[in-house]
Amino acid sequence: MWKFSKISLSVLLTALFVSCGDDSSSNPENVSSDDPELSSEGGTDSSSSSSNSRDSKRSSSSNSKESSSARQDALSSEDDENLDVIYVVVDGTVSGRIALESFAKSAQVEMVLLDSADGYKKTKTTFSGDVSSDHDYEIKKIDLYQPYVLLSVDGKFENVVEGKSQSASLSALGDATASEVFNLNLLSSLEADRALQLLQNSKKNYEEAKENAHVDVWSMFHLDAHDFDAPELVDVTDKSDAAAALLASTILLQAGADGDFEKFYKAVSADVVKDGKWDDEKTRLAIADWALATDLKDGFASIRKAIEKKQKNVSEFESYIKNFYLAELDFPSCDAETDGSVFFVKNKSSEFYAASYDDVSKSKDRFVCDQKSGWKAIPDSLKDFMGDATPAKDGEVRRGAFSGDFLVYDAKSKSWHKANAVERDRYFVVNSAIKEFVDIQDVYESIKDNERVIFVLRHAERGDDTSKSGTLTDNGKKQSEEVGARLKKFKEDFVLGASEFVRAHQTVESIAKGRGQSYDKRDTIPQLNDDWYSKNAEAVEKAKSECGGGWEVTSKYAYTGAYSTGADAAYYNLAERSVELIEDVLVKKYSKEKFVLLSSHDKLMVPLVAYCSNLNIELKKYENGGKWINYLAGVAIILDKDGNRRYVAVRGLTTGYAN
Repeated sequence: MWKFSKISLSVLLTALFVSCGDDSSSNPENVSSDDPELSSEGGTDSSSSSSNSRDSKRSSSSNSKESSSARQDALSSEDDENLDVIYVVVDGTVSGRIALESFAKSAQVEMVLLDSADGYKKTKTTFSGDVSSDHDYEIKKIDLYQPYVLLSVDGKFENVVEGKSQSASLSALGDATASEVFNLNLLSSLEADRALQLLQNSKKNYEEAKENAHVDVWSMFHLDAHDFDAPELVDVTDKSDAAAALLASTILLQAGADGDFEKFYKAVSADVVKDGKWDDEKTRLAIADWALATDLKDGFASIRKAIEKKQKNVSEFESYIKNFYLAELDFPSCDAETDGSVFFVKNKSSEFYAASYDDVSKSKDRFVCDQKSGWKAIPDSLKDFMGDATPAKDGEVRRGAFSGDFLVYDAKSKSWHKANAVERDRYFVVNSAIKEFVDIQDVYESIKDNERVIFVLRHAERGDDTSKSGTLTDNGKKQSEEVGARLKKFKEDFVLGASEFVRAHQTVESIAKGRGQSYDKRDTIPQLNDDWYSKNAEAVEKAKSECGGGWEVTSKYAYTGAYSTGADAAYYNLAERSVELIEDVLVKKYSKEKFVLLSSHDKLMVPLVAYCSNLNIELKKYENGGKWINYLAGVAIILDKDGNRRYVAVRGLTTGYAN
């Protein structure tokens, strides 16, 4: 318990002489008559011998010699006659807790008297006490002639965020006549530095400076100072809101250290001292990102576990850390009005930034407001279905930006289901948006580093023999070589392949020759024969006679679905058979090759071009004046590293349509 009094200067002289034992014949009753308050405190109601006895028993942790000398110096000052009231503290005790666990047992808390008449500078009056194994300290037998003190301690602690031992210096600024307990923690240190700056560089008195600093340090973490005591009065081991907020703030500061905590903390203090604000937006954002990432991972369970190893009582700090990152990352309020609303971080510097709901180039994390429990991360299983307000059409295929799954909308049930292979490829077809044939050279030269391409072309000009042994004309070989001569941008050779027909092999062979490619090994792929889409040969012949010929029936099937239904269908379902060729034959066979060049036939290429172009390129030979596919025209299947596909209709000659 403190023993203190405020007395006039003349009484102070007598009191000090009695207290210090300098005048054994002094009458304590004279002090009492001048200042009953001093007597009632018990500061001078004993004999001078008992005063001497108290001094002789003073703890070695108290610097009695310097304290006595400093009091004498103060009393001899020329300004003494202007001091009407002076606080006197005798035989006092200070105690408290070091908030950072694992402080070295050898650490000592030093308390130094500040001179309020000299800009609150440190005096030579100091006292000290050891930090116990329980991280408490106590300093006894303290005599002060002014009330303002600065306590400090240096030591090491375990950073619970980084899991390593680091150094720190803690301090607390206090009024010895107002409290006997001064806890030292990271916030008390920031408050002390800020308050001293205000005291030394402004006209604020002690109470004003402390109150301003009190508000400033709690505000650093988006906390209202009116809800919490001054940091030096908060015991981090209590089960209280203030202890939880202090613990959360301590953890957040540890998260920002990035290896050298002492250096980081000094920088934070210097920043706050200037104007009471923590202006380092980059660091604050990095800490907020860490806090959000940790919350998403385990809800701070790992942090709590690390603290519980060192501290028995751990308050509910989690909500205060969450409060910090919600404020820093500009989460809106979560209440009845925003219940169910979706949020994504819009700060471009944050690792959680997204330009739009479905932008996953930097972060896939999205959040939804739950009025009862606040902002919650949206589960991966629901992300694809939230945040997209664009109405969907029945059968429409979309790719989930988060899961990467292909989803199909069912208007009847108003729900989405996972797409099958045909539905999935439908997405690629629609997004390829083919409108016309593109020169093969332009497509070839547009292939990106992370892409590869499979070209499937109709063979070049042939002779009259349409059997498997039929060959190209000389002009057909020339056409092929000229196409090859334009495909030289990249060093990689084309992997070659063709149907079982000779003219198909001659086509890719001549293209390779034209581009100067020495590699001439060619795959033979039966699925590229001209009957790939035919399901029933007998039914196909019957359909030809009904429709007027092979070109006519093939194109009518491709563009109208004719002859592809029923038990006696002549042809396979166009989409199913096309996807089978693309996925199960071509993409599966050529899973890594950069450039692949394949040759097939018109009765395969017309349905394939019709499918890949979503029927936009019209090869409707069954109509009067209808067009047919030209030699060396076909489709480019372009694939990226993520398995996405896009289709391009290509032409090797000046037009993709036959004369």
